[in-house]
Amino acid sequence: MNNHEKRLDNMISDLPKTLAPESDLWEAIERQLDAPQTKPKNHWRTLAVASVIALCLLIGQQVLYPEHDTPDTNQFLLASIEDIQMQHANQVAELHLLAQKTNWQSNPFSSPVETGIKQLREAATLIYQSLKLNPTDQQLWQLWLWTHSREIELLTQAQFLHVIPDQNGAII
Repeated sequence: MNNHEKRLDNMISDLPKTLAPESDLWEAIERQLDAPQTKPKNHWRTLAVASVIALCLLIGQQVLYPEHDTPDTNQFLLASIEDIQMQHANQVAELHLLAQKTNWQSNPFSSPVETGIKQLREAATLIYQSLKLNPTDQQLWQLWLWTHSREIELLTQAQFLHVIPDQNGAII
């Protein structure tokens, strides 16, 4: 054997045969062994409670915030549509009556306005028919009311357009 091996053998023989911990660990181990066993948690119970709470919330939401419209709401909306349509027709009739009183006549300046009014009326009629089928559609409501207001604006603007003198030279 060489010198290194002898030295290693001496060092190994000098080591203690058993290792002892710095503190006695058996006391803590015995306490854990002697401790009463706790029952495993019943996860089904927790799941059942959570399910009941979720079910109550869902039922409460359906009761407080129903998704479907009641027939009373639709009937009310349809009646509102009819009222608005009649009010708009009355406003347009008043503007036409005013135009007749001022003897408003078509001229080259009013042609684009008259075309726009005609197109708005056609669009409003189509929207009105769609709105009667689906009275809860907010976008249709907004579009329909916008066409009405725009038609009245154009009728009002048309009354202030320049007019052409008639055959006698009088400006109307």
